[in-house]
Amino acid sequence: MANKFKIRHVLDGTIITQDKILRQGPYLILFACLSILLIANNYTSERIIRETNSISRELNELRTVHLATLSRYLEVKRQTEILNRLNDAGTGRWVIEPPKRIIVQQ
Repeated sequence: MANKFKIRHVLDGTIITQDKILRQGPYLILFACLSILLIANNYTSERIIRETNSISRELNELRTVHLATLSRYLEVKRQTEILNRLNDAGTGRWVIEPPKRIIVQQ
């Protein structure tokens, strides 16, 4: 009856002094270390996922700003827009004839 598992042995602590439990000690320590590593790995992966999501949101915001700026730039650089701005300043006119080459003779 000494080999049978009893709740009383667990409660009074005598189960720890039994040979069967002492032989399993290194395995229990290994199991505890692996459990701690698993928990640490889980926390690290969750932190990396949060950082990735944050960077992804920031990238989307910057992409939106870039597209808005690019759209405004393309609108401003159109020839008609430039001419309209020059007309507002009083100095713009359409040039119909192509540019001429100036030849300087020595």
